[in-house]
Amino acid sequence: MTIVSPSHPLDPLTPSEIRHVAEIVRATRSPDDKTPRDYIFSSICLKEPHKDKTLAYLQSVSEEAAALMPEREALVILIDRPSGLVHEILVSITDEKVKSAKTLKNVQPTQHVLEMIEAEKIITKDPSVIEECRKLGITDMKNVYADPWTVGYHAQFKSSKRLMQALMYMRTSPDDNQYAHPLDFVPIYDVNAQKVVEILRQETSEASKYDRPTVPLENHQFLPEHIGVENLRKDIKPIEITQPEGVSFTVRGREIEWQNWSMHVGFNYREGVIINNVSYKDKGNVRPLFYRVSVSEMVVPYAHPKEPFNHKMAFDVGEYGLGNLTNSLELGCDCLGSIYYMDGVCNNLDGEPWVIPNAICIHEEDTGLLFKHTDYRTDKAHSARSRRLVISQIVTAANYDYGLYFYFYQDGTFQYEVKATGELNTQVFAEDENPAPYGTAVAPQVVGQHHQHLFMMRIDPMLDGRLNSVAQVDVLPSEYPVGHVENPIGNAFSPITTIYSDTTEAQAHGNLESSRTWKIINESKLHPYTKEPVGYKLVSPNTPPMLPKPGSLVYERAKFATKTIWVTPYDPDQIYPAGFYCSQSPGDDSMGLPAWTKEPQSVRGRDVVVWLTFGLTHIPRVEDFPVMPVETCGWALKACNFFLGNPGIDIPAAQKGTSKRVNGACCA
Repeated sequence: MTIVSPSHPLDPLTPSEIRHVAEIVRATRSPDDKTPRDYIFSSICLKEPHKDKTLAYLQSVSEEAAALMPEREALVILIDRPSGLVHEILVSITDEKVKSAKTLKNVQPTQHVLEMIEAEKIITKDPSVIEECRKLGITDMKNVYADPWTVGYHAQFKSSKRLMQALMYMRTSPDDNQYAHPLDFVPIYDVNAQKVVEILRQETSEASKYDRPTVPLENHQFLPEHIGVENLRKDIKPIEITQPEGVSFTVRGREIEWQNWSMHVGFNYREGVIINNVSYKDKGNVRPLFYRVSVSEMVVPYAHPKEPFNHKMAFDVGEYGLGNLTNSLELGCDCLGSIYYMDGVCNNLDGEPWVIPNAICIHEEDTGLLFKHTDYRTDKAHSARSRRLVISQIVTAANYDYGLYFYFYQDGTFQYEVKATGELNTQVFAEDENPAPYGTAVAPQVVGQHHQHLFMMRIDPMLDGRLNSVAQVDVLPSEYPVGHVENPIGNAFSPITTIYSDTTEAQAHGNLESSRTWKIINESKLHPYTKEPVGYKLVSPNTPPMLPKPGSLVYERAKFATKTIWVTPYDPDQIYPAGFYCSQSPGDDSMGLPAWTKEPQSVRGRDVVVWLTFGLTHIPRVEDFPVMPVETCGWALKACNFFLGNPGIDIPAAQKGTSKRVNGACCA
C-alpha cells in the first residue's frame, strides 16, 4: 500500500493513513483476519503532536525540517460487540506499530452516524415498536422514522450499556416533513446488543380527556416540489457574484494566506473544522496570534421536565461529532462566489476511510464598509469596502442544521458565527392540551419545545508569543458622587481591568450591565503609545446563562456551560470540556473543566487556553415551522492596542482616487 502522509504535522489523516492504521489494529486483534470481527471502529483520527514539537518544526529552516517533523500518530477507539468494552489504541504511523492500548469499562465514545442509521433500521422492525404504532393507527411501517439520539443518562443502566433514545415520527410520503407528524413514544435502544430494551410513552395532562394524543396528519411542507413551483415568488432578480481576476487568497496543502493573514485548516470527526497557527503580517513582521481554535463542545438542554423529554440534552460535539455530521457543500446553495473546497475525511465502522467531498468551503465576501469619512468642509469623501475570508462547514444533527463560519477581516478582526437553521424538534400534544409553559404550538397538535443552544469555543492564543494573560474589562460609572472634584457633573465612567491570576479567579459570567469584555494580552510586550500590554479584545453579545438549575442532570453533565469564560494552563490532552467520554456521562467533577480547575493553577503570563461559552435561548415561534429561518450567535476577537493604527488603512478606495459626493452619494 502507498501511504500518503502530509507534510504539515496538523494535517488530518489521509484516506490511505486511515486504511493503514485500521490494518495495523486489525492485525493485533485477529492476525490471520479470519476471525469474525466482533468490534467496530468508533473513530480513527490524528493524535496531534505536542505544541512544542509542532512549533519547532514549523519554525525550522528547510534543512532542519525533516529531522524535526513530529511523529505521526493516530488515536483509535474500538468498541467490542456485544460486550461494549472500549479500547483506546495509539498507533504510530511513522513506525507502523501499536504504541499503546488500554481497555475501558463504563464509558461511551461518540455515537457514529452509521450506528444511528443502523439503529433506525432495527428499531422500526422491532415488534414492540410495531405494536405501539398499531395502537396509533399506523399499519405501514415504511412510513415510520426514528431519530436516534443518545439517551442522555439512564438511571438504571448508567454508562454500562451503549444506549440511544429514538424520537419517533411518521411521513405521508417518502420526502414528507416528518416533524409535522410526531409520535408519542420513545424506544430505548441498546446499540451493541442491537435491540430495543424499553419504551417510554408520553403522558397526557390530567386535564385531557385523551389517554394518548392522536397523530397529527396535516402536512406542513417546505420543499419546493411540495409547495408547488407556481406558488414560489416570481419577483426575485438575479444577483451575480463574480471575481473576474480570481481570488485574493492562496492555498498550499491546507495552509492559506490572505490579506496579511495566514492559517492552517484542520478537520476531525469530532470538532469538524479546526483553525491552527494563525498569524498576521504587520508591515512585514509576522506576528503570531492563535495556535488552535475550534468548537470543543456544545449542549442543547430542553426545558420539558417530564419523561421522556427530560432525556433530551444533546452534546453534538462529544456525543455525535461535528465532523461526522458534516454536509457536502454545493456552489450556489451553500456558498456563493469563487470557491475553494476541501474534503473532510472520517472513518466508517469497518475502519475504512469515509470521504466527505467539499466538506469545507473557502471564499471571500464583501461585507460593506470597512471605514468612511466625509469632510463636510471640503465635501470630499473617502471610503473603503471591507471583505472577509470565510472558512465554513455545515452540519446536520438530525432535525437541526448548523452553519459554522470562521471569518478573517482586513482590519485584523477574527470572528466566529453560528447560523442555526433546519427544523424544530417537535412533540405531539392532545387536541385539548396546552403546550405551555415548556413549548409553543407551531401547528395543530405540534409543539416546538423550548431549549438552548450553548457552544463552547476553545481558543489557544499565542499573541506575540506563547506567554499570555487574560483580563476582564468592565465599564463602570465613576465611584465618585456628583459634585466631587473628580466627577463634578456626574458624567464620569471608565473601564476597570482585572487580570486573572489563577484558574479559580478565571471563571466568570458575562455581564451586559457593565459591557463586560475580555482581553487576551501579552504583558511582556507593551504598546509604544498606550504603554499597556498588546492584546486582542474578546466580545460576544450572545452569552445567555444556562437555565437548568444546579443539581439538575444536564447542569452537572454540562458544567462547562455554567460559566461564560474559563482560563486554564495549556495541556495537550485537555481538548473537550465535558470530558473525552461525555456520552452518557454521570455528571460529576471527574472529567473536563471541573476536574482541570479543581485546584487553583496560575494562568498569568503562561501558555494558556481560553474557553468561551456563547449561544442562544430558543423559545420557538410559529414562524420557525416548518423550517426555521437562520438564528445567529457568535463572538469576535478584535485587535486592541495591538497595531500602530487601523491595519486596514492601506486598502484602496472603492474606486480609484478620492471622490466627491454627487447627489449625496460618494464613490459616484
